Amino acid sequence: MRKRFEAPVTDLVTSGDRLRDVRRPTQASPRTGRSAARQRRWWMAAAAASVLAAAVVWVGFLRFKPRVALPGLTPIPVEAHPIAEFSRFGIAENAASPLVFRGGLVFESDAPHFGGISGLRMTDRGHGFTAVTDAGYWVQGRLLYDQGRPKGIADVVMASVLGPEGKPLRENGKGDIESLELTDEAAYLGFEGHRNGVAVFRPISNLLRRPGLLLPVPQDIVKLPKGRGLEALAAFPTGHDFAGALLAIAERDKTGRDLAPAWILQDGPALELKVRLTDSYDISDAAFLPEGDLLLLERRLSLLGGFKMRLRRIPAANIHPGAVLDGAVILEANRLFHQIDNMEGIAAHRDENGITVITAISDDNFLPVQRKLLLQWELK
Repeated sequence: MRKRFEAPVTDLVTSGDRLRDVRRPTQASPRTGRSAARQRRWWMAAAAASVLAAAVVWVGFLRFKPRVALPGLTPIPVEAHPIAEFSRFGIAENAASPLVFRGGLVFESDAPHFGGISGLRMTDRGHGFTAVTDAGYWVQGRLLYDQGRPKGIADVVMASVLGPEGKPLRENGKGDIESLELTDEAAYLGFEGHRNGVAVFRPISNLLRRPGLLLPVPQDIVKLPKGRGLEALAAFPTGHDFAGALLAIAERDKTGRDLAPAWILQDGPALELKVRLTDSYDISDAAFLPEGDLLLLERRLSLLGGFKMRLRRIPAANIHPGAVLDGAVILEANRLFHQIDNMEGIAAHRDENGITVITAISDDNFLPVQRKLLLQWELK
């Protein structure tokens, strides 16, 4: 019998400042009086930074990951600077879009381990969060708000993700964690490397000190190419035909047919399906909306254009064995015109006012030319 996943976890962190009011959709401020010459200089600097970041990432960024392990559960000092507008040029939001930008944060920390965030889930109605890094660490903390807008971060702690014997997973070559799902009953992590797989941590109390167990997965997952592992894990919500199962999605199709492989992981044989890839985008993460549909985060990287991100909404009724998943684009952005970076994690929750909030977070690859960003939108 499959176990059902219930509501998001709420007991991992204590609640922080509460939303005092629902932020009404507001129009972005008009363009400032920036001169044409200043805009040209900004454009050249942004393009150069994008090219540099893309080039470094293409070469390979593993050597930038921290080598020295954290000594157990460790408080991490983090500063947060608010982002007021999603557009870099103050362009008004598209009134037809289903998303309203609430705000964002730029994180800065002198701690070398704070970076490379690759998976995210919100807790405590958006006041808490749990994340993982591709260097093999948990991250937990609280978000602070001002009338619905993110204004800060507090109580950040990190710890090594532990394997079955209580040793860090990265010591066994499984520290490149790319996906996270969190339920009332368990946490699930997808990792890639010599052998790709999924680890489960149950129960979720004292999560950052709890060793995980490796789950049996199909050989097709184990043999996914390095760098093309499971980028997304999402638990089917209550009410779906596969409630209690996991949807696992790889980054891209190794055959180049623009169909990313995906699996429904449940008790018994895994069931296969595909996700259609378009416009050179790869899968970066996924999360089920409280309404039941699937939200896909996609990423594109080029030497000339830098990073791009896209959000697609997949109807829940379309997710079944043998399906080819596709859906409407509800957001598309690029680094030159928008406040984005290498966006790797996506989460969805309902706040205490019943509003669906979407949160995205970036993986800075531990590089100084990239930024650690957290962005939030509300779904109309």
